[in-house]
Amino acid sequence: MRAVRHRGILDRRTVTLRMVPDVRTKTDQGRDALGSDLPVFADAWIDSRGWPVQTHAGEVSGTRSTLTMGLSDIGEPVRVTVPRAADTVPVTEVGGILNG
Repeated sequence: MRAVRHRGILDRRTVTLRMVPDVRTKTDQGRDALGSDLPVFADAWIDSRGWPVQTHAGEVSGTRSTLTMGLSDIGEPVRVTVPRAADTVPVTEVGGILNG
């Protein structure tokens, strides 16, 4: 299926949405040191039904940090197998570039 690529810049509010406070503080410090916002260039590929099939974010103020996510089977039921407790690792802190 064909998709159309849309490219844009994410503003600070969008980039920092749901960030944990200490990561948001570091982001604000970087922005203040540069004297301007930290633009994040992003792409979204939208199919003919209007569904996103891939997203990509990267290049934060000249620094290469890339996150690409492909989406498939949109509209299909999701089946999840819950792992045994012995196969899991408790999360005591949430942070980092991907989740926080």
